[in-house]
Amino acid sequence: MEIRKFKKEDARKVSNLIRKCFREVNSKDYPKKVIDFMCSHFSPKKIIVNSAKRQIFVAVEKDKIIGTVSIHDNIILTVFVNPKIHGKGIGKKLMTKVESEAKKNGFKSVKLPSSITAIDFYKKLGYKKVKVMYELNFGKTIEMRKIL
Repeated sequence: MEIRKFKKEDARKVSNLIRKCFREVNSKDYPKKVIDFMCSHFSPKKIIVNSAKRQIFVAVEKDKIIGTVSIHDNIILTVFVNPKIHGKGIGKKLMTKVESEAKKNGFKSVKLPSSITAIDFYKKLGYKKVKVMYELNFGKTIEMRKIL
């Protein structure tokens, strides 16, 4: 597996991966209305727009995108791994990549908005809960922080 920078031609596959995660994993913790909004929020077009504002990375294995993560300054966003291969260390490798990018850019800590679904994953990586937020379209989000 390699982790590389996102290319515009990855947008459809990244969008499909994120939507698959929402529908198969996050849907256990969020109402359909939130899942539908999130799926529309991560269209291929919007992912390309986001790529101009933040660094996006993809985990690739045998020419297949199996995970993604992005970072803007010291804020980590959109961490997703194909649900069929959860638990194999891919998410951890993606997090290590963006944490090292933040460190390289002079940041002493990173933060992220966690879903209810992912909070235990982040806790295992040393993230601490800062506050709980609720937004109509995004549902409950937990802001987390880690000192680098």
